[in-house]
Amino acid sequence: MNYKELNKNIKNKEIGPVYLFTGPEYYIGHMMEKTLMSKVVSKGLEVLNLNIFADKNPDISEILATCETLPLMSEKRIVIIREPAQIGKISDKKDIDRFTAYLEKPSPTTLLIIYWEQPDKRKKLYKTIQKKGMIVNFEKLDARDLENWIKRRLKIAEKTLSRREMELFIQRSLYLTNENKNMEMVDHDLNKMIDYVGDRGDITKEDILLIMPQTIEDGVFKMIDYAMSGKKGQALNMLNQFYLEGESPFGVFSLLLRQVRMLLMVKIYTQRGLPAKEVASEMKLAPFIVNKIFKNGKDYPTDNLWKLMVIGADLDAQMKKGEIDQNFGLELFLMKIA
Repeated sequence: MNYKELNKNIKNKEIGPVYLFTGPEYYIGHMMEKTLMSKVVSKGLEVLNLNIFADKNPDISEILATCETLPLMSEKRIVIIREPAQIGKISDKKDIDRFTAYLEKPSPTTLLIIYWEQPDKRKKLYKTIQKKGMIVNFEKLDARDLENWIKRRLKIAEKTLSRREMELFIQRSLYLTNENKNMEMVDHDLNKMIDYVGDRGDITKEDILLIMPQTIEDGVFKMIDYAMSGKKGQALNMLNQFYLEGESPFGVFSLLLRQVRMLLMVKIYTQRGLPAKEVASEMKLAPFIVNKIFKNGKDYPTDNLWKLMVIGADLDAQMKKGEIDQNFGLELFLMKIA
């Protein structure tokens, strides 16, 4: 299930004794912890009924003893095993057997939450949780869920954002185009925006541009646009500007290669006859971002993009091995695009 289905279960008071939280969006997972706690732990007694295990190689005996401990003046005790504990890497067979035995028959007065970002589905521990517990996958949000999340946040803060400004905010957040961006970062930008506008109800384009200035990724997008249009001089000028701002050649190269890969994927999907909305759904991007990517490389041959991916992979290996200067390698790749 995903976080929306979990939310629905909680509202219907369908709360299980064991949850496995997987996927990269731990920030949403942490928010769901609080929602679960508000339902099963008496207000003001959270500290007495919450145990968190986050150290690497935790003591399984201690975890199990805690799970069997009765809650204090609350419906349940909450026990959380965080990702750093690496619960999926338990190697001692006795520990595995004891832990899975508990999962087979968990305490009805304990709510156990286990974080395991990329679970090994072959392991006994995972199979037992799959059979006896509930698995919640916290994947990155798609464009629609991201927009709905932002709308809910703004509604709570009594702020409004027009359609065009919403697209600008999402674009500047980079959440849909950068796998390293998460919802914690999006919420941080939202909170900055809300604090900045103060008592004013509407958030304007000027507010977004001021609070969320153009990032290097926006600049790389423009630089590749120049290169694909044959404007070598402008592309090199932007590259020099990145250097002046302290960006590393390898960092810019990685972003440049990713943009080429995204453009290639957009063109492949488009050539298959998929409309922008479906392409956006497949790539988990906002439709306006797909349109922008496609517009920038519309006249650029698909075969050339495949060649660029091969060239980029070769240059990447050569730069990492020190066989070619990073600055030279980046400029060479930029000229190959042009």
